[in-house]
Amino acid sequence: MSWSLQQAYAYVNKVKERAAEDEAYRLLALSDPELAFRLVTGESLPGGIVLSVRDDGPDALDIVVHGLQETWPTGELGPDRAILE
Repeated sequence: MSWSLQQAYAYVNKVKERAAEDEAYRLLALSDPELAFRLVTGESLPGGIVLSVRDDGPDALDIVVHGLQETWPTGELGPDRAILE
């Protein structure tokens, strides 16, 4: 499985939205980001993808997706690092 750039942004936004509404989920995202993504998306992370989540204030999470790079011309994501805000 791989993510398109649009999917990655959509998943990050879903996690941020739920974390803003649910403090227990926010704490889960900070402690186990992979499980938090799986609960929201229903999917495991693609191979080579690693997440880090940092508390960025009372209403914000900083989510870094390691292992993504948009490639030309397909727009598919390959190995590298991307910050999705």
